[in-house]
Amino acid sequence: MPAKVPAPEIRTGDNWTYSFHDGHTKLPRGTLEYRVTGIESETVTVQLRHDGRESTERYTRDWGWRERPMTNLQNFRFEPPYPALPFPLEAGKKWQAFVKATDPATGRVNRVRIDGEVQGWERVRVPAGEFDTLRVQRVVYAGNHDYFLSEEYITEIDWYSPAAGAIVKHSSRSGHIDSRIGCDRTCNQWIDSGWNVVELVSPPRR
Repeated sequence: MPAKVPAPEIRTGDNWTYSFHDGHTKLPRGTLEYRVTGIESETVTVQLRHDGRESTERYTRDWGWRERPMTNLQNFRFEPPYPALPFPLEAGKKWQAFVKATDPATGRVNRVRIDGEVQGWERVRVPAGEFDTLRVQRVVYAGNHDYFLSEEYITEIDWYSPAAGAIVKHSSRSGHIDSRIGCDRTCNQWIDSGWNVVELVSPPRR
C-alpha cells in the first residue's frame, strides 16, 4: 500500500450511489445518490438525492465540509471547513481541529471539536466489490449543548479507497445526555440518536 494517499481529482459530473441502512436494526433506509454539479474556485457543489428528496452540499477540493448536515443533526455551514479527510492520508496520522458550525436557519453558532485518526489499512467488502481502504475515525463534540441536554457526541468512520477515489463505506453514530431523565439504579441518561451505515453500490462513474 502507498505510504501516503493524495486527494482525488474531482470533476463535474462525478457521481456515486450508496445503500443506506440502520446500524442497529439493519433495516434499509433507502439509496443515496451523490453528483458533483459544479466546481468554482475552492468550492465543490454536490447534489444529493435520497429516495426522491434532493438537497445541496458543499465541500472543499479535498472533501472538507463547507456546508452539509452533521451526523443525526441539521444542516450547518463550517468555518474553517470541517477536516473530514485531511489529505494526504497515511496510516497513523492524527489531527485535532476546532471549527464554527452555523445553523443557516437560526444563525446559532456552535464550536465543534474534531479528533481524527487514520487507523490503518483495511480490506472491506461492499455491494460494489472488495477494496483496500484506509480506515479514518473521527470523534466529534458538536458544541450544541442546551439547558438540560449535553452536546452531541459523534463517532464517524470512513473507509476511503484510493483505487475508487472515494469513501466506499461510512458508519456514523451519535447520542447525548438528557439530565431531565430521572436516575434509576444505573442512572442511564444517555439518549442514542442513531447509527447510520452507508455502502458503495457501484464504482464511481465519471
